[in-house]
Amino acid sequence: MSFAKIVKGELIQLHLTKEEELAELASMIELANELHIVGGEPILWFKSNSPTVARRFLTLLKKLYNVGQTLLTKKQGNFKKGYQIQLGIKDAIEEIRQEHGIFTDNDEVDLLIQTRETKSAYLRGAFLSSGSVNDPKTSEYHLEIYAENKDTILRIQQTMNYFDLNAKITTRRSGYICYLKDVNSIEDFLRIIGASDTVFSFEDIRIKRDFNNSINRIMNCEIANEKKTIVAANQQLEDIKLIEKFKLELNPKLKQAIRLRKQYPDVSLNELVDIFEDEYKEKITKSGLNHRFNKLKELADNLRKG
Repeated sequence: MSFAKIVKGELIQLHLTKEEELAELASMIELANELHIVGGEPILWFKSNSPTVARRFLTLLKKLYNVGQTLLTKKQGNFKKGYQIQLGIKDAIEEIRQEHGIFTDNDEVDLLIQTRETKSAYLRGAFLSSGSVNDPKTSEYHLEIYAENKDTILRIQQTMNYFDLNAKITTRRSGYICYLKDVNSIEDFLRIIGASDTVFSFEDIRIKRDFNNSINRIMNCEIANEKKTIVAANQQLEDIKLIEKFKLELNPKLKQAIRLRKQYPDVSLNELVDIFEDEYKEKITKSGLNHRFNKLKELADNLRKG
């Protein structure tokens, strides 16, 4: 089961007030309905790829409008989406149409989402109808809601940003999507629409994944540093070998650096500083010791040039 289905499965279990039910139903009608006239009789069709969401829509309709007679069809979709469920509603069409502003000049939906609770319910219905969210186990955090109508997607964005989610809009196929990519905004959105249990699961998976990624970054950084240390030490040993071959006269400071590197061929410069201070009982900085090795490199390079 996909993560989005888990979220929707939790959402349909919520118990709502009548105002919240109207707001949730409003977004479902706005996003997934078509009004047809068949034989002079109006039929409101609701379409969904999820039997769970279709059942939720029908439950709200029956509860709010005493809808009795319904039509049910299944239409074969593509391989990934399977069947599309279509619910046809004949009863209380005029009441539903007027209250939700279907094909009217009045924007009744805004009147249904005046409070924080009804705004949350509206977003919940929108997510149930045409929303999706990536599994937190994947490498990309993404939540989106799709709408064909520009006014609808702007309302969704405005409602999401009422909760300071910083939602963005872009075009998608023949419509638009309102989306979130920030992981904290996604968690806040799921919490706002009522998916509290799923948020805990989301956070747990995300924290474990981010922790593992941090460990991997640290290990990769340490491996890279270790490689750099080995390469630098080997180069210093090559320089020393060449200098000793030609038996150059060196000052005591350079001789100290040579002795330490030959005695400790695998340690880093930081570790070599500590060893130097322990053995010679005098202070030296990392840059100071590095200056001595650079001097040795300069001598060796001159020898290589003849």
